[in-house]
Amino acid sequence: MSDRPKVSVVIPTFKRAHLIGCVFEALTKQTCNDFEVLVVLKPSGDNTENIVKYFEKFLKIKLIFQNKGYIVDALNIGFDYATGDIIAFLDDDAVPYEDWVEKHVESYERYENVGGVAGNVIPARLCGDKLVKVGGYVSHVIPSFRRLTFLESVFRSVWNVPLEGMEDYLVYISKAGVVEYNLNVSRFAWNKPVKSLLGMGANMSVLREAVEGFRFPSQWVLGLAWEQFLGWHLWKKGYNLIFNPKASVYHIVQSESLTRNVRSAKKDLLRWVENYLLFYRLYGLEPKLSRMHRITWLIFSSLVSLKKLCKDKEFQQIVRLKGRLYSELIGQKWLLSKNIGGNYSPLTELNALWKSQR
Repeated sequence: MSDRPKVSVVIPTFKRAHLIGCVFEALTKQTCNDFEVLVVLKPSGDNTENIVKYFEKFLKIKLIFQNKGYIVDALNIGFDYATGDIIAFLDDDAVPYEDWVEKHVESYERYENVGGVAGNVIPARLCGDKLVKVGGYVSHVIPSFRRLTFLESVFRSVWNVPLEGMEDYLVYISKAGVVEYNLNVSRFAWNKPVKSLLGMGANMSVLREAVEGFRFPSQWVLGLAWEQFLGWHLWKKGYNLIFNPKASVYHIVQSESLTRNVRSAKKDLLRWVENYLLFYRLYGLEPKLSRMHRITWLIFSSLVSLKKLCKDKEFQQIVRLKGRLYSELIGQKWLLSKNIGGNYSPLTELNALWKSQR
């Protein structure tokens, strides 16, 4: 491309009128202003439409209504309407740094054959009209480096083996079909770009030509691991994927998550189920996934949760255990249906689980 790439910023939103103005305000201050903003709104009567209308004076902004479906359906709408060479994604509670657009564009210009860029997500609290970082070097994407215990090292070497070709990725998919983080790579990720699958939908971008024809299947409610599912598709097409720590956003904590208002421990169950279903979403598409690694992960990770539960009485461990169980039951039904030519959809059970916890 002779000129600099054009950018489409896609922001799915629902019930976030009290925060989305902060996102728009930050976008008006970008050092690179050659971008459009596509707001995919699931109406809730919370006045978001009027906030969008106000910022039309300062941004090239388009409001698109989402009348049904969940987060992946909103993302598909974003793909349909985006006109930029680069499609960037922001959560409706993620406030970009002033050079956010610039750093995403530079990532495609500076590095070869890049199909997707993950950016850093820094937790912050909204104090009045100011954002204050939580702690020091804290990130929602970069794990804190620590030395593993002997048992942790053994377990990780057994079930956290990356898919071949992802050994030096910050965010990767293991042979057990689980999203994992490479602690060795995390030591460098604060200071320089590293290889990585897409990290968080709060801050990432893809090359439009790389996702031509791609659509998310409607088998999600909350959309957990959709970023890695998309990243895997780009990776399989031969594109490079990087994490650029300088392409940063603040993520406002103490607010409901973008994934449709889920914070309670009970409702976290659906998060874990969808996250662990990644194995079954990719099974049959990714030949390097391993049933042996999956079974090993299921057994040993459950034993670790049981040990923590007995020691700390941590309720979240019960949620994780249930999440593994439900994901395996749903996943096995899904595989069986595919093998016999059935039409079973995990969305039916995920919806039922979602409604039972609301």
